[in-house]
Amino acid sequence: MEVSSLARVLFRTLIYHSIQRCRVSETLCRLSVSLQTFQDNRPLLRISISDTGVGSSLEEFLKLDVYTSVISSEQWDGALSITTTGMNDKEIQHFCLNLNESRTSNIRLIKLPSTYKIIGTFSGTEVCFSIRERNPEEFDLWAVDFVKKVLLLKDPNIVFELTLENINGHMSRRDFPLHENDDTRAPLSLSSIKCMAFGLQEYSLKHGFTLPKECEICSSYRELLIEGNGVACNSERNRIRDQLRVEAVILVVPAKLQPSCWSGTNSTSQVFCFQDYAPSSHLDSCLATLASLDWPSFGLRMKEAFVENEGKIVIEWEDTAFAFMHIAIHCYHKTAIPTGDISMPDRNLIKKAVKAALEDLKASNTHLFLSSQATKIREYVPDLSRSLANLILSSNDSEFKRECTTLLGLSSLQSNPEIIVESCISEKLARIIEANDKKSKAERGAVVPRSLFECGNSVEDIIDEETVEADEDYILGY
Repeated sequence: MEVSSLARVLFRTLIYHSIQRCRVSETLCRLSVSLQTFQDNRPLLRISISDTGVGSSLEEFLKLDVYTSVISSEQWDGALSITTTGMNDKEIQHFCLNLNESRTSNIRLIKLPSTYKIIGTFSGTEVCFSIRERNPEEFDLWAVDFVKKVLLLKDPNIVFELTLENINGHMSRRDFPLHENDDTRAPLSLSSIKCMAFGLQEYSLKHGFTLPKECEICSSYRELLIEGNGVACNSERNRIRDQLRVEAVILVVPAKLQPSCWSGTNSTSQVFCFQDYAPSSHLDSCLATLASLDWPSFGLRMKEAFVENEGKIVIEWEDTAFAFMHIAIHCYHKTAIPTGDISMPDRNLIKKAVKAALEDLKASNTHLFLSSQATKIREYVPDLSRSLANLILSSNDSEFKRECTTLLGLSSLQSNPEIIVESCISEKLARIIEANDKKSKAERGAVVPRSLFECGNSVEDIIDEETVEADEDYILGY
């Protein structure tokens, strides 16, 4: 393992545990990340991660295993400096953890002299380590991107700070690449899935977080964003402390309604995968789950899918009618476990949640997510509508014509009767196809209109209330 890879693995793990400590506290917490680069012939990178969550029991640090044996002591001595205190503690504890020592070694964790709290009641943990990094600027860019992914979840109980400092002799330059403020924070009243949807919107309106604030042009088109949500839970563990829950959000903008910033169609989708409020490191499992979904049922045909970088998957579509489509998936335990390991995500729950989000999108925007089969059927609508209109209007039976126009809901045919009748029939056929495409195969045979004209003026005439309620329960993932 290279030094850079080791530093990233350790950074990711420490961030993960810091987030869990903040979650356990159930109060507003601050999570600060500081990256200091000391420039010389061999640049030294000092990384500090601190939080104001509950004090650490140190168990999570004793489980660390980042294969330090392959790194020379000149690059990193394997030492972590740990400072922690609990809300009811009277002192601040200091430790030094040597990861180069085996887990069974008695000298792996060394307790240093404590510091008494002079004033105030507080809790928190800080972890620091220094490592020789050949390209610290590259690590800084990676770290900024990693933290920005975390911000996409918009956890209202955690405020993030990220500081980059470059020190060269007596010269120092400090940067603050994050721009989180009250205007960009999600309201405390929002649920976790709505917070993630809020973050996905911000990601889109900031052009993938490349802008410090939302694009003014794109923000004016905010109402064009189409959102689908899906939730799946491990029902067998509803009363167990570590119940697993998966939430999925899909954000779409149709190409025909896009602002100038989103000109053309985008044949790729960004998929962000999170686990317990941190970017997931088990992307291969998520990738396999996404590849197994029945995308053609929603009018989508996957061309290729691959892992781009940490926490993100890219899906390429054969063709799409969207300016963009972004997906966020979050798999987490209802109760935070600060000392728990990062486990493999539940593929079955991920599949259910993403499918539920697609069903949610399709329920309110069926014309955009027609299945491949329904799309083929819809291609025959113009010819069929024209033939039926000609059949009605060419009849010499005035009573037949009157009855047909009445059933179609037309009061008179004084002007352009061919266009009016054909348009009316076409509209009804399209509604029938869309309504039928929303149902499962079993439901399609349960409610079938006896004639074209029985579909009425709304989709509800073909879908009974029980079917709608069942669909809604499925979409919510219950």
